[in-house]
Amino acid sequence: MEIKNFTITKRDGSKDQFSLDKIMNAIVKAFDSVNCPADLGTISKILSHLDIHDDITVETIQNQVEEALMREGFYQVAKSFILYRQLHSEDRDTLEKMMFLSEYTESVNAATGSKYAEVELYPFESPSVD
Repeated sequence: MEIKNFTITKRDGSKDQFSLDKIMNAIVKAFDSVNCPADLGTISKILSHLDIHDDITVETIQNQVEEALMREGFYQVAKSFILYRQLHSEDRDTLEKMMFLSEYTESVNAATGSKYAEVELYPFESPSVD
């Protein structure tokens, strides 16, 4: 993998400078999480499987790291890496829901006057009461 000045696309759509150090640190942490030593040769082998290009997404890089770990036979490390990603994905989802609820409850009239008023909370017609 030739290192160039690549731009990556983050989850929120923003652009950032590619950092090999961040990938290497994530790999080392995955090895550490299962008490498996990782030397520079091992890390280099894993990195050699990655196909980094301009505008690659963080998600794609992480998928490639998972596959590289498994190709090299580090199944427990890959499992730890996958579980870590899943946990952080759930954390991001929870935070997003909490932010939505916080903004919703801070509106002038949460039931009718919020910026989310267009959201159809009850997509069925209520029966007429005679």
